[in-house]
Amino acid sequence: MNKYVIGVIVLVVAGLLVLGILNSNSEPEENTTPEVSSVITITESNYDFGDIDIFSGKVSTTYLLKNEGVEDVSILDAITSCMCTEGEIGDLLFGMHGSSGDIVIIPAGGEQILKATFDPLAHGPEGVGKIKRELFLQTNSTVAPEIKVTFSANVTKNETE
Repeated sequence: MNKYVIGVIVLVVAGLLVLGILNSNSEPEENTTPEVSSVITITESNYDFGDIDIFSGKVSTTYLLKNEGVEDVSILDAITSCMCTEGEIGDLLFGMHGSSGDIVIIPAGGEQILKATFDPLAHGPEGVGKIKRELFLQTNSTVAPEIKVTFSANVTKNETE
């Protein structure tokens, strides 16, 4: 009876190995978001906060993105250039280490607000001086597969604090 049990176990393991090999040879999942040729425009892609006191808390600005085309454009992913910066567009939240949330669709002829938030204290109490940060959005547009907006500031420290 031990021979039969061992034989069944060997057959099961061999079957699982064959299934694993077949699954690993299958084609990768296709991107379900089709490419489009619509263009996203930004009225003001650069913003200057001017002087910001390091202890004044986070500051934010917004950018208006317009779909000038006849096809919907999807924002597939987003990232920022530094850990001190966060972005938000629709239900998509993102930072330096990636994004979470849903794909954001900007319909043909439609608009969407992109919000950028900067924490001047993120680099510690000595993190003063001029800064420039960037936010990058990955789209399904063949004309503009990446959208970039920037902001700048001069982080200051009130010496009386």
